Amino acid sequence: MKSLRRQLSLGLTLSLVGLLTLQWAVVTFTIDHLIQSQMTGRMQQEAEGLLAGVTVNARGQPMLEQRLVTTGYQRPFSGHYFVVMTDEGHKLQSRSAWDVSLPVSTLAVDEQQVTHITGPEDQPLLLLGHGYRKQQRNITIYIAESLVDLQHSLRVFQGIYGVLSLLGLLALLALQRWIVLNSLYPLQEIKDNLARVASGELQQINANGPAEVMPLVNEFNRILKNASQKTKRSRLSIGNLAHALKTRLAHLQLLFDNESRIGISQLRLTMKACAEEIHQDVERELKRARLMGDVYTSQQTDVEIEVPKLVATLQKIYSEKQVAFAWQHDAHTKLMIDREDMLELLGNLLDNAFKWCRGQVQLNISVHEGITIMVEDDGPGSSAPELDTLLQRGMRMDESKPGSGLGLAIVQDIVQHYHGEISLDHSARLGGLRVQLRLKPA
Repeated sequence: MKSLRRQLSLGLTLSLVGLLTLQWAVVTFTIDHLIQSQMTGRMQQEAEGLLAGVTVNARGQPMLEQRLVTTGYQRPFSGHYFVVMTDEGHKLQSRSAWDVSLPVSTLAVDEQQVTHITGPEDQPLLLLGHGYRKQQRNITIYIAESLVDLQHSLRVFQGIYGVLSLLGLLALLALQRWIVLNSLYPLQEIKDNLARVASGELQQINANGPAEVMPLVNEFNRILKNASQKTKRSRLSIGNLAHALKTRLAHLQLLFDNESRIGISQLRLTMKACAEEIHQDVERELKRARLMGDVYTSQQTDVEIEVPKLVATLQKIYSEKQVAFAWQHDAHTKLMIDREDMLELLGNLLDNAFKWCRGQVQLNISVHEGITIMVEDDGPGSSAPELDTLLQRGMRMDESKPGSGLGLAIVQDIVQHYHGEISLDHSARLGGLRVQLRLKPA
């Protein structure tokens, strides 16, 4: 498993080393270029000074006034050299070069040449040549200057700059390690919270992390909250089923205890009624499981996929009615709501509509500042006073119909979870019951 801290540290270290190395190279090159540019300018001035004292005799030989020759050009191998040439091939060289000839050639008028050469005693030289016109003759003057002192100073500068850069790198590495550790510290808090959630000490992750991590934490908290609420609903459903079965079984037990007081025919009828009620309770839960289908956790529900499958299941369950189902939706087919919650909502609403309708059921889904779901049927409907009691757990419109009276109550629980509202009234179009939901997903 890769360590995020190690990856960040390695990436920052390589970045700093690359940046400082590049900076060291750029600074060194810039200083060297500036110094050589200054040397070139000064050597150009010296060449023009020599040009003022140069004369050419009748035989084409260059002559130079000695008062213009500084001591640097007279001391052997001093690192300062000059060469004066004419087109006839005559050459005048400074005494400092001694008997070493510099590799030079004549240049055209106003032509300039700057290059690096190796001079006397293997001295690295910066050579500047320029072509001039004087006394109707072409004259080329070369000025050469040793780079030994410059290179030595540059090496000293590079050493000092390198040491300072290394110290700066170490300081930056220490700083970035401190920053990484402090930046990743909230992740450790999140990890501790996860461990406490796993052990049951916490229900949600309460730690605050970086902005890049908080969406993951919030999504995990949402999943935990949904799982908790679904667990509560499942427990409630199982409890209701267990209570119903326990009541029937207790009734049967009472019958067996008092079988001497009642006739065999009465006992048989009562046992049959209890068995049918138990069968209805179990069938209700099996039907709910069929409506839910293969449920997986998803924050998004595609109604174009889920509604047809749900209706196909209901049409099989209520095949004796031949229900005509119609539905419509706006352009938003993918609703930002948990898939399991959406299937439980639609499953209970449509199951209720299919159960009570005479032959028509309509569904309308729209998205505008929330999610609006409306289910209508052409069943008997209900009066206004009765509508107020339908959302109470266990209440039913007709005791002759099978069911537990929990469907709309479960729907109301889910609606409250999404901070929505539910309303029941008369359907003006179909004449039966109209159930309208407004959900506000976070």
